[in-house]
Amino acid sequence: MNTLIKISEKIIEQEIVQTVNARKLHAFMKIGKRFATWITDRINQYTFEEGKDFIKTQDLRFSKLRSAKSRAATAIEYHLTLDMAKELSMVERNEKGR
Repeated sequence: MNTLIKISEKIIEQEIVQTVNARKLHAFMKIGKRFATWITDRINQYTFEEGKDFIKTQDLRFSKLRSAKSRAATAIEYHLTLDMAKELSMVERNEKGR
């Protein structure tokens, strides 16, 4: 079986569930909209619930490694249940979502 996007396991509603990273899904689907705008718009439009359909984590990142101007930034990562990821893929109405 070909895995197109890495599947991870996270705890949602006190159960271990398979999830995908929303940022990876966004890149795979080649969405033209900025990631943060796309994910928040879709969550609101389709009334997905945090803690049920997805969870958020914070990821500390550095913009330029080994640079004097390097500074840390916090990125919010969204981990989507497979059902949510499937629904988001289908509503994009492109070849990769089919």
